[in-house]
Amino acid sequence: MITLLLIIAVDHYAMSASPTFNDWIVTGETSMRQRDFDQAIFFFSRAIEEDPQNVIALLLRSKAYMNTDRYHEATQDYRTAVAIDQEQVKSYLKRKKNKGRTGMLIPENTEEVVEDENK
Repeated sequence: MITLLLIIAVDHYAMSASPTFNDWIVTGETSMRQRDFDQAIFFFSRAIEEDPQNVIALLLRSKAYMNTDRYHEATQDYRTAVAIDQEQVKSYLKRKKNKGRTGMLIPENTEEVVEDENK
Protein backbone atom coordinates (compact mmCIF):
# COMPACT_ATOMS: atom_id res chain seq x y z
CA MET A 1 0.00 0.00 0.00
CA ILE A 2 2.91 2.36 0.80
CA THR A 3 4.39 1.76 -2.61
CA LEU A 4 1.08 2.34 -4.38
CA LEU A 5 0.46 5.63 -2.55
CA LEU A 6 3.99 6.78 -3.28
CA ILE A 7 3.71 5.83 -6.97
CA ILE A 8 0.40 7.69 -7.26
CA ALA A 9 1.82 10.73 -5.49
CA VAL A 10 5.00 10.76 -7.58
CA ASP A 11 3.04 10.24 -10.79
CA HIS A 12 0.66 13.07 -9.88
CA TYR A 13 3.51 15.41 -9.03
CA ALA A 14 5.51 14.49 -12.13
CA MET A 15 2.63 15.77 -14.24
CA SER A 16 2.49 19.11 -12.41
CA ALA A 17 5.26 21.69 -12.20
CA SER A 18 6.00 20.85 -8.58
CA PRO A 19 3.99 19.77 -5.56
CA THR A 20 2.43 22.56 -3.57
CA PHE A 21 2.06 22.89 0.18
CA ASN A 22 -1.57 21.76 -0.13
CA ASP A 23 -0.55 18.71 -2.20
CA TRP A 24 1.77 17.58 0.59
CA ILE A 25 -0.91 18.14 3.26
CA VAL A 26 -3.64 16.31 1.34
CA THR A 27 -1.35 13.36 0.63
CA GLY A 28 -0.23 13.29 4.26
CA GLU A 29 -3.83 13.29 5.46
CA THR A 30 -4.59 10.42 3.08
CA SER A 31 -1.68 8.50 4.58
CA MET A 32 -3.02 9.20 8.08
CA ARG A 33 -6.46 7.84 7.15
CA GLN A 34 -4.72 4.71 5.83
CA ARG A 35 -2.79 4.50 9.11
CA ASP A 36 0.51 4.80 7.25
CA PHE A 37 2.02 7.19 9.76
CA ASP A 38 5.62 7.03 8.54
CA GLN A 39 4.49 8.05 5.08
CA ALA A 40 2.34 10.80 6.58
CA ILE A 41 5.39 12.11 8.44
CA PHE A 42 7.27 12.22 5.14
CA PHE A 43 4.54 14.23 3.40
CA PHE A 44 3.94 16.59 6.33
CA SER A 45 7.70 17.17 6.51
CA ARG A 46 7.69 18.22 2.85
CA ALA A 47 4.84 20.63 3.63
CA ILE A 48 6.83 22.08 6.52
CA GLU A 49 9.81 22.56 4.21
CA GLU A 50 7.50 24.63 1.99
CA ASP A 51 6.09 26.66 4.91
CA PRO A 52 8.05 26.21 8.17
CA GLN A 53 5.72 28.58 10.04
CA ASN A 54 2.53 26.65 9.25
CA VAL A 55 1.01 25.62 12.58
CA ILE A 56 -1.43 23.10 11.07
CA ALA A 57 1.33 21.19 9.26
CA LEU A 58 3.33 21.02 12.49
CA LEU A 59 0.32 19.76 14.45
CA LEU A 60 -0.49 17.15 11.81
CA ARG A 61 3.08 15.88 11.83
CA SER A 62 3.02 15.90 15.64
CA LYS A 63 -0.04 13.65 15.54
CA ALA A 64 1.67 11.30 13.09
CA TYR A 65 4.73 11.16 15.36
CA MET A 66 2.47 10.31 18.32
CA ASN A 67 1.02 7.41 16.36
CA THR A 68 4.53 6.01 15.82
CA ASP A 69 5.48 6.43 19.49
CA ARG A 70 7.99 9.15 18.62
CA TYR A 71 6.98 11.32 21.54
CA HIS A 72 10.06 13.54 21.60
CA GLU A 73 9.55 14.61 17.97
CA ALA A 74 5.81 15.04 18.56
CA THR A 75 6.47 17.31 21.52
CA GLN A 76 9.03 19.32 19.55
CA ASP A 77 6.54 19.97 16.74
CA TYR A 78 3.81 20.88 19.21
CA ARG A 79 6.08 23.31 21.05
CA THR A 80 7.20 24.87 17.78
CA ALA A 81 3.56 25.35 16.77
CA VAL A 82 2.77 26.98 20.13
CA ALA A 83 5.78 29.28 19.79
CA ILE A 84 4.60 30.36 16.33
CA ASP A 85 0.95 31.01 17.16
CA GLN A 86 -0.47 29.89 20.49
CA GLU A 87 -3.98 31.10 19.67
CA GLN A 88 -4.12 29.14 16.41
CA VAL A 89 -3.01 26.00 18.25
CA LYS A 90 -5.76 26.49 20.84
CA SER A 91 -8.34 27.03 18.10
CA TYR A 92 -7.24 23.95 16.15
CA LEU A 93 -7.27 21.71 19.22
CA LYS A 94 -10.66 23.01 20.31
CA ARG A 95 -12.17 22.24 16.88
CA LYS A 96 -10.66 18.74 16.88
CA LYS A 97 -11.65 18.09 20.49
CA ASN A 98 -15.23 19.06 19.72
CA LYS A 99 -15.15 16.51 16.92
CA GLY A 100 -13.47 14.03 19.30
CA ARG A 101 -10.49 13.43 17.03
CA THR A 102 -7.30 15.05 18.27
CA GLY A 103 -5.63 11.73 18.94
CA MET A 104 -2.91 13.76 20.62
CA LEU A 105 -1.66 13.38 24.16
CA ILE A 106 -0.72 17.01 24.62
CA PRO A 107 -1.47 19.56 27.30
CA GLU A 108 -4.89 21.19 27.19
CA ASN A 109 -3.28 24.36 28.49
CA THR A 110 -0.77 25.71 25.97
CA GLU A 111 0.53 28.10 28.63
CA GLU A 112 2.10 25.05 30.34
CA VAL A 113 4.21 24.44 27.25
CA VAL A 114 5.32 28.05 27.09
CA GLU A 115 6.22 27.98 30.80
CA ASP A 116 8.21 24.76 30.29
CA GLU A 117 10.14 26.39 27.47
CA ASN A 118 11.02 29.36 29.70
CA LYS A 119 12.47 27.17 32.49
